[in-house]
Amino acid sequence: MARGFPLSEIDGWNTGDLIDWAMEHDRQLRKARGEHVPDAYEQYRKLKAMEKSIEEMHAAGTIREEKYRSYRETLERCEARLKG
Repeated sequence: MARGFPLSEIDGWNTGDLIDWAMEHDRQLRKARGEHVPDAYEQYRKLKAMEKSIEEMHAAGTIREEKYRSYRETLERCEARLKG
């Protein structure tokens, strides 16, 4: 296969596993070419670390609703992407 997938193991993998394999393979190729490839887990960790502060600022009214919604949507997309 073009992405180096071990065909002998294909019966034990589901579609999600195959997609994850292909995405990680492509990510590694992009990194090898010197491209900046954001790490989804690292992005999630940063957003999650900010959550308490963002929630407090939202409750106090010191953050615009648009910014708050944008933060929540980004965090939820990260979580969904990591859950696969």
